[in-house]
Amino acid sequence: MIFAATASFSLAVVLGLTLVVLGMRYRRGSLPLAVAHVVAALVGLALLLEHIADSATQRLYNLSAFLFVLALLGGFVLLALRISKREYRTPPPMIVVFLHAAVGVFALLLLAVGTNNG
Repeated sequence: MIFAATASFSLAVVLGLTLVVLGMRYRRGSLPLAVAHVVAALVGLALLLEHIADSATQRLYNLSAFLFVLALLGGFVLLALRISKREYRTPPPMIVVFLHAAVGVFALLLLAVGTNNG
């Protein structure tokens, strides 16, 4: 189950990177890619939380889950910023995107390290 969570989060990272490239290079977004990014991240979070609830886990899994929840909150902030703008097609502030991505990638690295140590 933990490997499925890691794979799902990895897919979310790839989709998120694709969204960043679309935003930075082409100044546009993609709703289907954004939805796939969210679904992959939520599936990964659900699998990770299920694994944590089912067994005594390492602290790295708990910290990783906490950071993924923080990244999720950052994603909600990005969504709110996009919806609140008059022009939906304008890219979100890159500092918020960077923080969202950095927290998510760091959480994925912690999850991978915890998987290798467990």
